[in-house]
Amino acid sequence: MSKVKIQGNASGTGVLTISAPNTSTDRTITLPDTTGTLLDENSSVPAANLTGTVADARISALTASKLTGALPAISGAALTGIAATGTIKQIVTGTTSTAKIVQSDTYIDSLLTANITPTAASSKIIIMASCNNMEKDAGNANTNIRYKLLRDSTQLTNTNYHGQTGVNASAVFNGPHLNWIDSPNTTSQITYKTQAASTSGYGNAYVNYGGTSIIILIEVSQ
Repeated sequence: MSKVKIQGNASGTGVLTISAPNTSTDRTITLPDTTGTLLDENSSVPAANLTGTVADARISALTASKLTGALPAISGAALTGIAATGTIKQIVTGTTSTAKIVQSDTYIDSLLTANITPTAASSKIIIMASCNNMEKDAGNANTNIRYKLLRDSTQLTNTNYHGQTGVNASAVFNGPHLNWIDSPNTTSQITYKTQAASTSGYGNAYVNYGGTSIIILIEVSQ
């Protein structure tokens, strides 16, 4: 039969003691049939010898210094603790090139509109509305026009009257730009649109005249 041999170290002077545990049960310790060094709590296991799956319960903390090499592809939905402020979530546009007659100082829809459904109630909506040219009839020297920007039925901002007072001939003017940052606080669909009104009693004016008006909605996470 094979034998167990304990061999001392010629350079050492210490005495090694093998102590039995406090037990009343017979135990059998089987030594591996290989050449190598037995591991204890102060030993390190070579990385090449680590295979299989480590149970989640065995991993209590994993420091950044332990992470090396390429990480596998993961879903962003599984990430937590990562700030997403300022991320553009969606962009919506609306256009119109249909001229609209504006006949009084009562605001009417100018046909420039766009719908958006925010992905989060905390999102900001950046609105940029570029109203194309306005035109007024000949003989209406005092005709001017103004615009306002609305979220559904709520006014967000507006312009003063503008045009070219004193010009009796038919004239075309550049339209205004309406920019706003809104906090709608909803995840339901909302509508942004522009409305226009002219100077009361001075004839017709036209918006979206001879070109395309555009409204751009940008949802930004907060």
